[in-house]
Amino acid sequence: MYDVIIIGGGINGVGIARDAVGRGLNTCLIEKGDIASETSSWSTKLIHGGIRYLENYDFRLVRESLIERDVIKRIAPHITKPVNFVLPHVPSLRPSWIIKIGLFLYDRLGGKSTFEKSKFISLKDYFKENPIKENFKSGYVYSDLIVDDSRLVLLNAEDAINRGAKFYTNTNITKTVRGEDNWSIFLDNGEVLKSKAVVNATGPFTISVLNNIFGIKSKKKLRLVQGSHLVVKKIYDGDQAYILQLNDRRIIFMIPFQKKYTLIGTTDHEVENFENPKITYEEKTYLINSVNSFIKKEITDNDIIWTYSGVRPLIENNSKTSSKVSRDYTFEIDDRDGAPIITVFGGKLTTYRKLSEQVLKKLSKYILVSNKTWTSNEVLPGASDTIVNNEDMPKKIFERLIETYGAKVSKLKEYYNEFNAGGDLIFEDFYEFEVKYLIKEEMARTSEDILFRRTKLGINFPKEAKDKLEIILKRHL
Repeated sequence: MYDVIIIGGGINGVGIARDAVGRGLNTCLIEKGDIASETSSWSTKLIHGGIRYLENYDFRLVRESLIERDVIKRIAPHITKPVNFVLPHVPSLRPSWIIKIGLFLYDRLGGKSTFEKSKFISLKDYFKENPIKENFKSGYVYSDLIVDDSRLVLLNAEDAINRGAKFYTNTNITKTVRGEDNWSIFLDNGEVLKSKAVVNATGPFTISVLNNIFGIKSKKKLRLVQGSHLVVKKIYDGDQAYILQLNDRRIIFMIPFQKKYTLIGTTDHEVENFENPKITYEEKTYLINSVNSFIKKEITDNDIIWTYSGVRPLIENNSKTSSKVSRDYTFEIDDRDGAPIITVFGGKLTTYRKLSEQVLKKLSKYILVSNKTWTSNEVLPGASDTIVNNEDMPKKIFERLIETYGAKVSKLKEYYNEFNAGGDLIFEDFYEFEVKYLIKEEMARTSEDILFRRTKLGINFPKEAKDKLEIILKRHL
């Protein structure tokens, strides 16, 4: 008998699982695919206060997000990086005084912070290379956090498992039966699990899971909004990112990505179907034209290396434009006919930990839950102050592994030493030992799990290397 079963292995689901098991609850999570295989791995890779949300008067969300920005930087230093964001001033869209007030609030709403305060700058003098057109003379710079989104999900999952949570991935629920004080959950592997409470944290799938698997009608509605991104050849040298204001009152980001690329996003494209999202021609054109209205060296379709899209499950508030729909979260509890089910609506990568704490608070009405919050103080796996020395593997491999895995590289070294010089070479600095590690230690099952969620090596990965990876996968699964 579990205390709680969580459905959904995205950032909210794994965050809830980590918090629950750390408070002594017998915890289980069920995910129909891989961890982070949907929305949580297709974000803009930001942990941020959401400067744009100030225009919607979402002060509570901005404050919570800014505080979380510091927390996530502290608990996951190995997969996050503070970055300067440059906002070129466009006087026709927002006068200086509005931007100054916005940045003043942004600097202070989160209280004491380790992030640099904002300042006014001359675009051409401030950075070594200025990619922005000459007619944009000045701007503002402030600081936010870049994150490896899918690894943030994975490390929360790993920590939950290390603390005793049971995870089922690539597993479907075939049937549920509600009793007076527990749920019976039937899985496609023949197992039947029992739990005192269920949490539905399935993102875009929330309402269909509630209707079709639990037979419950929701009073709430979701607005499903696709956000698409381009990864292009590096547009400029330098670590700074750009936040560009567009004529439709939206903003998009231009962010250095994986050393060789620039990440451009995102869009707000409303969709009916949320499975297998793909960028549309219109979104691609919109992103290219928007960036080209700011940069000196314009980009074309030929510069695109890769695209990806994710669907944001926003809480419907009947506003005309998607950008006006809040990125906040809320819950719906159904306990009228027996054991409770708590459904999570909305939420974003930045606030997953606070959302998890709120779910535990709701659960405490039904189960004995410690009210001691703890997840802001305990670092995630791989975060460590200890310097890992390298005496075993080539420097190039070691440096990439440290950037991806942090202190977990000491475990990778054990796998490296199992093989003669790391085993078969797959591509560049990617060898067999890493594949075996990802299968045995990080729940990877497919080449997509490895290339896009555990690492970002798949962005420009040749077909022959992929074929080789498939052979090695079969060898170790």
